[in-house]
Amino acid sequence: MNTPVQISGEEEVARPALAGFPDRAEVELLLNIGLFSPDDEIALRKGWRILKEQTDDYLDMVLGMVAAHPALVTALAALRGEEPATALDGATTARRRFRQWLFETCYFPQEPPWLKQLYSEQSPPDSSAQSSPTLLPGFRHAVALAYPLVATARPFLAADGRSPQDIERMQHALLKAILLQVALLSKLYVRQGLW
Repeated sequence: MNTPVQISGEEEVARPALAGFPDRAEVELLLNIGLFSPDDEIALRKGWRILKEQTDDYLDMVLGMVAAHPALVTALAALRGEEPATALDGATTARRRFRQWLFETCYFPQEPPWLKQLYSEQSPPDSSAQSSPTLLPGFRHAVALAYPLVATARPFLAADGRSPQDIERMQHALLKAILLQVALLSKLYVRQGLW
């Protein structure tokens, strides 16, 4: 069953209950292990308010960082079904998806709708990822990109002279949310029983 959630001033987002997606107890355990707190939720929402008008520039910076690594360009192209030469064009679709990912990361860190959608598109957990209908990014890239995604956000979070402590708080919250997503995403890569 989908439960629509309305965030003040934001689009409605469906939060589906999904077989295969880690249950609430598993997610809560990961949050506790990752030291995620209510203060982190507040910092994420504040970060979204700052970043939402800067997502194009933020994506451009991320794509610039990706461009410095040919392996990432090739992986991004394969994921998008494109040639490596056009993978970094920053198309409207990529910008829309990046903005949606950032919004969902900041407002639904425990159950990102994009990740739940990805779970619903994949084969059952005991099948191989190669036979799944949706291409997944290389897991090593998902792990390796966690920190650079946070580091590239810093100049945008620092806009308007915010205090270093405030910027650090938002960065740490964003890193915790992204690492949780990587942990949840990893269930699609590992053999059943090992997650």
